[in-house]
Amino acid sequence: MLNENPIGRRRFLLGASALAATATLLPFLPAGAQEGLTPEQVLNDPDMPFVGAKNADITIAEFMDYNCPYCRKSHPELKRLLKSDRKVRVVYKDWPVFGPVSEYAARMTLAAKWQGKYEAAHDALMSSPKRFQQNKEVTAVLTRAGVDMARLNKDAAAHKADIDKLLARNALQADTIGLQGTPSWLVQSFIVFGGLSHAQLQEAVAEARRRQKAPSGK
Repeated sequence: MLNENPIGRRRFLLGASALAATATLLPFLPAGAQEGLTPEQVLNDPDMPFVGAKNADITIAEFMDYNCPYCRKSHPELKRLLKSDRKVRVVYKDWPVFGPVSEYAARMTLAAKWQGKYEAAHDALMSSPKRFQQNKEVTAVLTRAGVDMARLNKDAAAHKADIDKLLARNALQADTIGLQGTPSWLVQSFIVFGGLSHAQLQEAVAEARRRQKAPSGK
C-alpha cells in the first residue's frame, strides 16, 4: 500500500486521480470521506504550522511520515526549494501510516509548535539516517535538536484533543483524495506522488504557476 518509489523514479502526475480544475476532489468518495473537501481546506488549515514564505503564491502540502524513507530523501530537496524560491510555502501534513512510533513522532512534533520548535523538531526527525524503532529514539533526536522535553510532554498532554483532531483531519483528507502512501504532495491544485528531487519540485511549482495564469485554470 505504501509508496516505495525512490526519488527520481516516478515523474509527477498532474491531476491524476487528484483534484479537478474546478477545485473539487474525486468524483467518488471512499467510505467516511469528507464530502466537499477543497484544496483550500487542505492547504490552509489554521491549526497546521507552515514553513517558507508568508506571502507565498504557491503552497505545497506534503502528506508525510517520519519513518518514510522517501519522505526523508525528499526533505533536503524541499529545503533547497524553499531557499531557491522565496514565494513558496510548505505545510507538512502529518500522516503517520508506519505504525505507533510514527504516530508518536507526529504527536511530539506537533506539540513542539507550542514552544516555537515545530520546524526544528521536524527537520531533526526528517534528518535521521534510520527508521525509528522506539519512542525513546524519537525523544533522543528531539532533545539533541534543543526541544524542551519537559515542556513538550506537558504540551502534548494539554493539547491532546487538538492534536487528535488535526491528525484525524489529515487522515480523512488523505482518504478523501485517495492517497496510497507517503510522500504525496498537493501542489496548489494537483497531486504529485512519490519522492521528488529539487528539479522535480521546481517543475511542479512552475506548473502550478502556469495553471494559475491560464484563463481556464487548466
